[in-house]
Amino acid sequence: MHAAQRQSSRPIRGVNLGNWLVLERWMESPKKPGPFAGTEADDEHGLRRELDDTELASRLETHRSTYVTRDNLAWIAERGCNLIRLPLPYYAFGDDRHEPCIEHVDQVMSWSDELGLPVLLDLHTVPGGQNGFDNGGVCGLCTWHQEYGQIYRTLDVLERLARRYAGHPALFGVEAMNEPASPKVFKNSMARYGANHPQRVARSAPVPLPVLKQFYQLVYERLRPILGPEVALVFHDQFQLGAWHSFMPRNRYANVWIDTHQYIATYVRGLHITSLQGHLLAARIIGAQIARSQRYHPTLVGEWSLSHHIRKIATADTDEQRRIYASYATAQLAAFDRGEGSCFWSLRNARYRDWSLEKSLDGGWLDLEW
Repeated sequence: MHAAQRQSSRPIRGVNLGNWLVLERWMESPKKPGPFAGTEADDEHGLRRELDDTELASRLETHRSTYVTRDNLAWIAERGCNLIRLPLPYYAFGDDRHEPCIEHVDQVMSWSDELGLPVLLDLHTVPGGQNGFDNGGVCGLCTWHQEYGQIYRTLDVLERLARRYAGHPALFGVEAMNEPASPKVFKNSMARYGANHPQRVARSAPVPLPVLKQFYQLVYERLRPILGPEVALVFHDQFQLGAWHSFMPRNRYANVWIDTHQYIATYVRGLHITSLQGHLLAARIIGAQIARSQRYHPTLVGEWSLSHHIRKIATADTDEQRRIYASYATAQLAAFDRGEGSCFWSLRNARYRDWSLEKSLDGGWLDLEW
């Protein structure tokens, strides 16, 4: 069975392979040096300014070869995961400034096929940056949509990925772009990185929704003939889940999915909610929104975590802590299952346990079984 032809009665219990092929410094342990060790860089672009080519290539290869292994994927499958969301940089095939990582993608696809794990290839960065966050590759920069050359270069990369993996038994789908910035998201990212990168911020602007929809239309027209109808084409909602109900209707477009990222800690922070019950209520509200979106498109929560603003959670590993985390996890999974399911962010996080699937499962906070 092709990976895209999963059993629809079973919700997706997926995981992101974050901080692997797309680096995110906030996930790196200060005690166990990684690619950013000994530098002031806050993104991979900064690493290229601080390190010479030989040292950078060595660090990247060490990281890429050890951070995700076949044993990790086997563990994922054994613990109940049934989808891998794989963040990729736009330079996966390499260019004049970046080392390629496509051989690592090939390896994951091969391992995933052996283990029965479908893979969603997620283009996590684009030329010029799409959101200004570190996960977009260049902190404080959001100019992707300002140049036609950058847009069409992104389309070329997506087409190249599609042609490489079309017909691969592990391929579940291709996601066109991760978290393009709406005005609200753009404001947050510029505030976070503005002091360190004022020149980048001055050039940046949020991605207009009409431009994003036109780009997704071009992606569909390019990739659907290559991939065929069984492979999902996944489009991020720009943190505007209600804006996509009439976009690419099911009766005219085959297998179009909407990806929404639901971080409840962010949702409740602005409401000053610090109780478990407040977090659980927020999950139910989000679940209703997902259920509405599901009426129009298959809807996947491509990223979520157990991060929280619950004051009563003790710092020590206690039964009460496990009970609270388990309640919080169960409520989120129930909400996300009103769509197609969800993918935890991320497999590993060296700084924060509630952002780590490994630590959340081992701590008894989370159960991915159906």
